[in-house]
Amino acid sequence: MFEKILRYATSPLEKGGKGDLKKNHHNSNFHKTTKFAFIFFLLSLFSLATQAQENILTLEEAIQTGLENNFSVKIARNDQEVANNNLSPGNAGMLPNLDVLAIRNFDVQDSELDFASGDGQTVENARSNATTLSSVVSWTIFDGTRMFATYNKLKEIQQASNLDAQVTLENLVADIASAYYTVILEQELLTVIQSALELSDIRKQLAKTQYEVGRTSKLEYLAAQADYNADTSAFISQRQQMYNAKVDLNTLLARPSDAEFSVPDQIDANLELRLAGLKEKMLSANPQLLRARQEENIAYLTNRELRADRLPTISVDGGYNYATSEAEAGFVLARQSDGFAYGVTARWNLFNGFNKNRLIQNAQIAMETQQYATQDLRLQLESGLEKTFINYTNSIQLIELETENEAIALERAEIALERYRLGNTNSLELREAQRIAVAASGRLLDAVYSTKIAEIELMRLSGKLASSSY
Repeated sequence: MFEKILRYATSPLEKGGKGDLKKNHHNSNFHKTTKFAFIFFLLSLFSLATQAQENILTLEEAIQTGLENNFSVKIARNDQEVANNNLSPGNAGMLPNLDVLAIRNFDVQDSELDFASGDGQTVENARSNATTLSSVVSWTIFDGTRMFATYNKLKEIQQASNLDAQVTLENLVADIASAYYTVILEQELLTVIQSALELSDIRKQLAKTQYEVGRTSKLEYLAAQADYNADTSAFISQRQQMYNAKVDLNTLLARPSDAEFSVPDQIDANLELRLAGLKEKMLSANPQLLRARQEENIAYLTNRELRADRLPTISVDGGYNYATSEAEAGFVLARQSDGFAYGVTARWNLFNGFNKNRLIQNAQIAMETQQYATQDLRLQLESGLEKTFINYTNSIQLIELETENEAIALERAEIALERYRLGNTNSLELREAQRIAVAASGRLLDAVYSTKIAEIELMRLSGKLASSSY
C-alpha cells in the first residue's frame, strides 16, 4: 500500500534543492544506492512470493482437509453411525426372542434306601447325570402400541443425530473459514507494517545523510533511528500474530502446527446479502432449530410410550424341551423326555402406586419445556441474525469510508515524505503522516475482514453454509 510513496522516496533530489553542489552530489550517490537496494528488496520479495504460490492453500482445500481430519467431525460421524445402528425393529421390541439352553449335570453321593418291604440298600459313591436341552421363543404381539412409538422415536433420534453431525460440520466450516481469513488479515497487516518499516528505513538513511552533510541535527537522526526501531518491533510482533493465526488454522485442520502453507493476499466479501431472505432461510434450514424441533417430537413419542403402558401386553410363547437322566441308586435308574410347549400370556397392570400417572405427567411437562426451549432458541437465532446483519452493513459502510481515508492518508504521507526529502518539513510531520497512513490501511483491512466474518456467520445462522461456496 506504500509502493507509490516508496517510489518517490527513492527518487533523486530535484535541482534547486537546498545545499551546495557537494551536498547534492553526496545525496545523489545515496539515492542511487538506496534505489538499487530497494529494487533488490522488491526482487527478493517477488522471488519469495513465487515460491509461496507453489504451496498456496485455498479455502476449499482447507475445508476439505478439515472435514477429513478434524476429530470433532469423526466423533460426530461415530455418533451418527450408532444412531443408525439403533434404528431397527428389534430394538423397538417388534421381533421375537429365541433362547437355546443346554445343561449337563453330574452328581456323586452316598445313598441309603429303605423299602416298605423291609429291605434296604446302601450305595456308596453313587453316580448320576442329567442332560437338559431346550429352546424357547417369545414374541410380544401387542404392548399397547408402545413398540410403534418406540420405533418412531428411534427414527427421530436418528434424524437428530444427523442434525447434530450437520451442526458440527457447519460450525467447523465456519471456524475454518474464519481462521483462514484471519491468516489473510494478519498477512496483509504484516505487509502494511513491512512497507512502513521500509519507509522508516529510507527516512533513517535520509536523516543520516543529511546529518553527515550538516543539513540537520543529530537529534533528527536519532529520532529517525528510534522510529525505525519501533517499526521493527511492530513488525516482529505482527509476524508472531500471523504465525499464531497459521497455528490455529493448522489445529482446526488436524495438521502439525508447523505445517507450512501460504494464502492469497485478498479477502473477497459478498456485499449483496439481504436480511429478509436470510431470516426466511434460517427458520426453515437452520440445523440447530431443526434439532430443537426433533427434540419436541422425541418428547411427544416418549409420552406415547408411557401412555401405552396403561394397556395390556399379549405375547405368544413356544419351545422344545429334551431331558435325560441316569442314576446308580434310586427308584428310577434312567429317564428320558422330550416334547413341545406353547401358550399365550396376557398381562395387564392395573395399579402400581400411581407411578404411571406420575411418569405421564412428567413427560407432558417435558414436552412443554422442549416447546419453550425451541421458542427461546428461535428468538436467540433471530436476535443473533439481526445483530450480525447490522455488523455486516456497518462494515460495508466502513469499507467505503476507510477506502477514501486510506487514499487521503497515503497521499498525505507521500507529500510529507517529499517535503522531508527536500528539507521543507521536519520528521514529526513525516512520522505523523506515516502513522496515520498505517492506521488507515489497518482500519480498511479490519473493515473488509469484519464484513467477511459477518458474512460467514450470517451464512451459518441461515443454514446456507453447507450449500455455499465455502
